[in-house]
Amino acid sequence: MALTKEQASKIKQQLLQQVDKLPQENKEQIKQQISQLNEKELEEFLKQNKIQIPQGQTQPKQTQCIFCSIIKNETPNYKIAENKKAIAILEINPLTKGHSIIIPIKHTTLEKIPKSALTLAQKIAKKIKTKLKPEDIKIETSSFQGHAIINVIPFYKNVPPKKTKASEKELKKLQSILETKKRSPRKPKEIISPKKLQEINFRIP
Repeated sequence: MALTKEQASKIKQQLLQQVDKLPQENKEQIKQQISQLNEKELEEFLKQNKIQIPQGQTQPKQTQCIFCSIIKNETPNYKIAENKKAIAILEINPLTKGHSIIIPIKHTTLEKIPKSALTLAQKIAKKIKTKLKPEDIKIETSSFQGHAIINVIPFYKNVPPKKTKASEKELKKLQSILETKKRSPRKPKEIISPKKLQEINFRIP
């Protein structure tokens, strides 16, 4: 069912209030983008973020957390690293090239982000710095649908951050550059026993 202008206006107002509570530096930019959405674009935004509106209501009702859905592999994503407490994925609507998100595996608040998630964020920042050569990198926390996350955002000279939808080709290319490859186990070195040494015939010319 298509949204009316009145419904869209009320939903936008509620979304803007939620964004206003976020600690992100770019929240004014996000608010501006939400404000500019028309009824059809707003519907698409709600679908992407799995926010449902019960019939006859204008109060958004959130279904399963989008990040929990990613953790369960129910939502397509571009994973680049993981540890026991968190995974790192590429942001599909990045502010800049290489913008990544670290998601704690357990649905948790900002105050309870595990240390290993922060360690993973630093590891990803270091990899981005090495591979993509940004001028600066910011690591900042935020929360959506009650699930705390960590944003790793690279900044490039003369390239202002702007939220844009990345193509599948771009994301796959970045994934291959930034993905942590699992090391194959090393073969143990052969130790020559004294008995074997005795069996070797030395020839003197």
